[in-house]
Amino acid sequence: MSIDYSDMAFPKLACKKKRKSHKKSILKSGKGVCYLCSILYGDSSKQYTEEHHIMFGSGQRELSEADGLKVNLCRDHHKEGPEAVHNNREMREMLCRIAQTEYEQTHTREEWMARYKKNYL
Repeated sequence: MSIDYSDMAFPKLACKKKRKSHKKSILKSGKGVCYLCSILYGDSSKQYTEEHHIMFGSGQRELSEADGLKVNLCRDHHKEGPEAVHNNREMREMLCRIAQTEYEQTHTREEWMARYKKNYL
């Protein structure tokens, strides 16, 4: 059932907000499988996962989304625990190295440096 808003004091606009398309991850990260658990421990079991943008902060999350630099992580590897990428610099930089290596399969190092400003390799 549709409501006609045209005769009201403040009619709703007909146009809708444009949605961004989200590129699929280039890092072979399946939904429900923690990327770090499968790499570090060989555990590919299904569990609750959260999406993590590898490059984050100062406008890089949008670039990471556009380039597909995102993975699914369990809570212990995302925000909680000693190996969480938001708490552990070594784990975060390991993900950045993996992402840069995968990005450079189809792009050059100069393109990476122009886009992300830091070399992790």
